[in-house]
Amino acid sequence: MAGHGGTHAGPSSRPDGVTASGPGKDEFAALLGIGVERLGPGHAVATLQTDRHHANPHGTVHGAVFYAVAGAAVAAAANDEDHSGIISSVLVEYLRPAAIGDVLRAEISKEASTDREDILTGTVSRADQGEGDLLAWVRARGTRRSRTS
Repeated sequence: MAGHGGTHAGPSSRPDGVTASGPGKDEFAALLGIGVERLGPGHAVATLQTDRHHANPHGTVHGAVFYAVAGAAVAAAANDEDHSGIISSVLVEYLRPAAIGDVLRAEISKEASTDREDILTGTVSRADQGEGDLLAWVRARGTRRSRTS
């Protein structure tokens, strides 16, 4: 889950994969059908409509699906026009299962920063249950690099 634009981000790519023009599209999230929206600096939401392909052997949504949706939101929150966030850890604490057919919604915000790192936190919930039914807590850490250097 490298949280940057990658080597196919366009002609302004640096050798380390960080682009000067801002974050690129998350191709992996798109492949999985995860919608990602940046709501502002350090704040993002990712959603996924689950189906039978997301089932674990117990007939509920697989934990890796939670992780993928949370990871897409973490990567989007860690990246902006000025900085590329390279994610070094993600912890997903599963609280309850999701049913096949649920819409998973991960919302992640930057909680704290040091000179080089950001701490991001958030939740995964059922988006189609009114206010949302809390399914998991998320905590992540990323190293922040300038896009212009």
